[in-house]
Amino acid sequence: MKAIALIENLDSNNCKHIIVRNLSKIMDIRIMEINLDKKTLSFKYDSIGAIEKVKRELWRIGYPLNQLIKKDPHNELVI
Repeated sequence: MKAIALIENLDSNNCKHIIVRNLSKIMDIRIMEINLDKKTLSFKYDSIGAIEKVKRELWRIGYPLNQLIKKDPHNELVI
């Protein structure tokens, strides 16, 4: 499944590097894209637990989520 996270403090390549470095430790997800202009992080995940790990880690490193959009296997938005 895929999710898109809106991150409030995402504004530089350094932020992007920190997020990639820390989230790469979570084995249940795969980062697809980080868009600095839209302040979004797109990733694939295996379980709801993986999403919770992402939320917790982003909050811990100072990049809390504003919004999370989950897409189900049929590409319908679930908020």
